[in-house]
Amino acid sequence: MNWRMTIFIILAIILVGCGGAAEEETAVQYQTGVQLQAAYDITQLAEGVNPTHSEIPYLLYLPEGYGADPNKEWPLIVFLHGSGYDAGENDSAWMMQSGLPELLYKGDQPAEFPFIVISPQALPGNTWWSGDMPILLNAVIDDVAETYQVDTNRIYLTGLSMGGYGTWYMATGYPDKFAAVASISGSGYRTETMPPLETLCILKDTPIWAIHGTQDLISDPKASELYAATLRDSCDGDVKWTLYPDTGHLQTFTRAYRDPELYDWFLSHSR
Repeated sequence: MNWRMTIFIILAIILVGCGGAAEEETAVQYQTGVQLQAAYDITQLAEGVNPTHSEIPYLLYLPEGYGADPNKEWPLIVFLHGSGYDAGENDSAWMMQSGLPELLYKGDQPAEFPFIVISPQALPGNTWWSGDMPILLNAVIDDVAETYQVDTNRIYLTGLSMGGYGTWYMATGYPDKFAAVASISGSGYRTETMPPLETLCILKDTPIWAIHGTQDLISDPKASELYAATLRDSCDGDVKWTLYPDTGHLQTFTRAYRDPELYDWFLSHSR
């Protein structure tokens, strides 16, 4: 656990346990149900690569009831944001403007939402698949899994737009890490041609749900459907494909993350 997270947990315990009640509890108390700013300190080499930055900021969501049972493990959702911010600062306000962070910030998640959620912020000048981002993102996930009560057999990956592309890259690079992957408004690997079949077939044992809108003018829904169909038909992959008939780029992920079926689908899969 890095020093920032240690301080955060201490403050959370103080906030929840003010008045001395926490001293009588046997279970550690955590602040839950809100978005909290955290950071992963890059203090050492990750997979033999020299890091280009000192930290990766991320938003943390802890579900209601987290920490009440110190032996209970919770599923983890890793959310990858889209493009549009590159100021190089921790900006939780920007992060909470769309996708899953927006949903959680507004309290629009389903009544039953038993997930820990982390929403990392991409390094300045990077996409989720460029530079050392995949390696560092993997290190963030491992650090969170070690720090919190995470069920490592139920780690789920999702993202929108640039993050939708990023889910394909991350899942290909670490196919044994994720129990299921949902790509929203992201057309595969964002390349003009399909990757070699052996690359795509790395995902044959990873359940994939690709969701797109027919009126998307930013990310091509036909390309998204082609990736999904090829993975299903040529690799015998476990693929779910959804095409909303009346949504554009932004409206698609607004709708998708408010659909309880997405979270039921996640929970139906385990490694």
